Amino acid sequence: MRSYLYFLLMLAAFFLCESCDDKKDKDHEKDKKDPLPSWNDTQIKSQLIDYVKKAKNEIPKDDRVAVFDMDGTIACEAPLWFEMAIAVQGMVDQLKQDPALISKTEYKYAQLLSQNPNDTTVTNHWVVDGVNYLDSIVLKAFTGKTSEEYISYAKNYLTTTQAPRFDRPYAQLFYQPMLELLEYLDDAKFKVYIVSGSLSGTVWSICPQTLDMDRDQLIGTRQVKIPVYGPEGAKFVLQKNIYQPKNDGNGKSVNIYDQIGKIPVFAFGNTAGDFGMFHLASSSPYPHMALMLNHDDPEREYAYPPYHGKAVPAWQDSMRVNSWITVDMKSEFKTVWMDTHKTDKKDKKHKKEKKSHKDKD
Repeated sequence: MRSYLYFLLMLAAFFLCESCDDKKDKDHEKDKKDPLPSWNDTQIKSQLIDYVKKAKNEIPKDDRVAVFDMDGTIACEAPLWFEMAIAVQGMVDQLKQDPALISKTEYKYAQLLSQNPNDTTVTNHWVVDGVNYLDSIVLKAFTGKTSEEYISYAKNYLTTTQAPRFDRPYAQLFYQPMLELLEYLDDAKFKVYIVSGSLSGTVWSICPQTLDMDRDQLIGTRQVKIPVYGPEGAKFVLQKNIYQPKNDGNGKSVNIYDQIGKIPVFAFGNTAGDFGMFHLASSSPYPHMALMLNHDDPEREYAYPPYHGKAVPAWQDSMRVNSWITVDMKSEFKTVWMDTHKTDKKDKKHKKEKKSHKDKD
């Protein structure tokens, strides 16, 4: 009897060791595989990989928080960012119903942008006599609609409307190198958040399916809503203003703190408007990293300075003094646009995994 028990224990130990060896082999293979294949082999790529390895050893899982801007950081924002392209179409739709609205400046602007998204008579004059027509277009385009109606409209628009210049719809204007970085951080047990100046409805319309993120990971500027309760459930009707602060500058830091409740250790943006969350990440006692994507690639994408509106000529000094890293698209990105084949395969795999979990339940 004892010899039989001894045999069983030895057998169990053998399979346990085999299992451990398999796991080590798999982990080793994963380490050998390039986690960022769409990045050029530069010092910055090495810094990213070294940082993630260090974070896995030195930062507790619960404190591995990464924050990313959306427009211009993980997806194209030129000539019009997602939020504005959707709003322009919403205003044009209103004009079809009521042509008299063209007497209002924001509707004139929207019509001009629908004809030419690069129209500088609009883009160089967003603010006139103290009135911010950029905000007017965005907030008035869907006022009175429910939040879910807006999200559905935005998703349909982005997935079916061809973007200017590039032979692909807006929904495919995400950057493949950034998608790889998001996945790399997720694999390293980071909790990743998108923190965007665009309305939350815009972020919620396109990011869940593209990034495989839940809405609680997608933090946008919040448009004021009025709840309406009925037999079909609650609806939230959009109003013409936002809850302060807007997700810009130090407003991003406040919203990160209020909505995440933790200080990030990793931040990635593309303008001086992201410096607030760069400072926030840099205040972490853990190893931290802040990076800014610099758009310097007019052939494959666009070239423009890392600020909107008022010039920030000293941005490079801020980056250098704070040891933040400038990521030049032209030299760092091996490829720019998302690989839709990979995304389709990932979607199918995700749906299969969800179905498997559901079947188990």
